[in-house]
Amino acid sequence: MSTPSTPSIPLLEARREQAVPHLDERQLADLMRFGQRRRYAAGEALFSQGERHVGMFVVLSGRVDIVRNTIDGEELLLTYDAGAFSGEVGLLAGRASIASGRAREDCEVLVVDEASLHRVIVAHAELSELIMRAYILRRVAMLEAATAPITLLGSRLSTETHRLRQFLLRNGQPHAYLDLVEDPDTKAVLERFGITELELPVAITGKGDVLRSPSIRTLADAIGLSPERLDGRCVDVAVIGAGPAGLAAAVYAASEGLSVVVLDAKGPGGQAGTSSKIENYFGFPTGITGQALAGRGLVQAEKFGAEVAVPRKATGFECEAVQLTVMVDDVERLAARCVVIATGAHYRKPNLSNLEKFEGRGIYYAASFMEAQLCADREVIVVGGGNSAGQAAVYLAGHARHVHVLVRSAGLATSMSDYLIQRIARGPNVTLHTETELVSLHGDEALASVRWRNRRSGGVEEHSIQHVFLFCGAMPNTDWLDDCLLLDSAKFVKTGSDLTVDDLREAEWPLDRPPMRLETSHPGVFAVGDVRSGSLKRVAAAVGEGSTAVQLLHLYLAEQAPNEPPMTNPKSADVASGPGDPEPKSQV
Repeated sequence: MSTPSTPSIPLLEARREQAVPHLDERQLADLMRFGQRRRYAAGEALFSQGERHVGMFVVLSGRVDIVRNTIDGEELLLTYDAGAFSGEVGLLAGRASIASGRAREDCEVLVVDEASLHRVIVAHAELSELIMRAYILRRVAMLEAATAPITLLGSRLSTETHRLRQFLLRNGQPHAYLDLVEDPDTKAVLERFGITELELPVAITGKGDVLRSPSIRTLADAIGLSPERLDGRCVDVAVIGAGPAGLAAAVYAASEGLSVVVLDAKGPGGQAGTSSKIENYFGFPTGITGQALAGRGLVQAEKFGAEVAVPRKATGFECEAVQLTVMVDDVERLAARCVVIATGAHYRKPNLSNLEKFEGRGIYYAASFMEAQLCADREVIVVGGGNSAGQAAVYLAGHARHVHVLVRSAGLATSMSDYLIQRIARGPNVTLHTETELVSLHGDEALASVRWRNRRSGGVEEHSIQHVFLFCGAMPNTDWLDDCLLLDSAKFVKTGSDLTVDDLREAEWPLDRPPMRLETSHPGVFAVGDVRSGSLKRVAAAVGEGSTAVQLLHLYLAEQAPNEPPMTNPKSADVASGPGDPEPKSQV
């Protein structure tokens, strides 16, 4: 198919100098020792959409087109000329390329493989800033483009559709979405690909592969988002959970040369990643969305060589083995010298008999842009009195016709930040209902109405409201630990001085010293963030604990093997020399 001549991503043109920078002679000279020169004839492929571990291609002469396949055919994204380089943030994680590179004319390029690119980014500050800014802008542009390398077809009334959309959005995966209920073009696409409505949701890749009612794992495998096999591997640090605490631990551990794998079943951000806007996090005076903060943390961790494995779920912990071992998806075993548990917490579900029936079809546990679109100009309910509920109420008030905030307590002062309380009180379309709780949900295919009760008066009211957002308390994600660690009465992980003498005797603590501050009842296993007993449920606190844990695990590793160096992080080590250099290579 012939290639169109006009690039299809306007944002790249609007910020072209940053998104498509050109390396000068000095910068090119610095890169030369990290790559290999290659020549390509006009029309020849440099790399293909869907190919993993592609590496960066720097154009030395000639021009290279970046194209991608969509359900509507091939489109040109942009053209690189001499001095420009290929890639976007997915390249740093070895994920499948979301576009193809093809020589527009005879050209010569410098190929910098994935490992060498990580060394450049860690060792060379100027090039690191230039490359990282360009890569982030390119991914953002592709997320905002009208077309994408994968198209999801589904219905706003489908729980599975909602779950797949959440997964793609949370992982920053460019995709297009067509809704059976609202988009008139959807049925034509179904006919073209021979898909029935009963098979929805369906994902169609740029290659034309049709995935009918895929699981999240199937979808991730098909688009090259899943990691390489973890079974049998051993790393310095296994981080369980990619929320703020887990990502902070990964950033600090990987930047110090430790080999790190992060496991998460859904994607980066944890509970904080669902926040519409965090305004009291240090350094962001105008606020930042939870998804944006998580995305930055993810890129930073991958920049230093941490492997963030999504979707991969920790399903067990073999605590009696000589070596710390985490069970992954019940079938793989990942060994580690240290483990950082950062699995966070999830919102408590009210005791309503048909709650699960309406999840994703009127009941939601996040208030992101996707959910806000679903309830535009409609009445909604937010249940909960914490900061997450307050942020959701304020955000949804900008989209919904009216927001009802339901709390069981007599007010918000003891559980919510003052700036959020003031905004709720002053919101013209926000009503606070104190001492009030949901008692029933009603509807057929989707939520149609709810009943709530005033706990003081006993009065019950029914309202035709189809969208309810639940932010009720915190339940720790500790079921997978299989009684390996001591927990408090609410099932949060006990650490440090919270572990009593009796606790340590019960756990058969083997060391002469007591557990360190964030260390659990098992030596070398640390707990950080919301999953930890007594933790402050704030993003800043979670980040602080994640970074502090790295200092403590260094102490643990030193006492276990004082003369043994850490396992080399292959993506961040050997930064002083490029391929073929004979000199000894140093670590940063």
